[in-house]
Amino acid sequence: MHMPEVSRFQYTRGHGQRRTYDVTLNVTRKNSGIYAYAAWVQFQAEYKGSGLMLPLVATTREHAIHEARTRIQKEIDHLIGVVE
Repeated sequence: MHMPEVSRFQYTRGHGQRRTYDVTLNVTRKNSGIYAYAAWVQFQAEYKGSGLMLPLVATTREHAIHEARTRIQKEIDHLIGVVE
């Protein structure tokens, strides 16, 4: 595996309780060349969501990070794997 890219960002839901979630994102490129990510979602230091490693379709590190962030934001908006 290649060096993982770990980043943190905040995302606020556009509806519902409009909470701001803290997200830790880990994007890595596997030996097969496929990018994958894992994300941990928290609200006020309480764990709220998934840490599963999921594959991406992106072919560059920058696109992989963007794709992962977009997926996470959509999942938060629709409460997929996130408990509000």
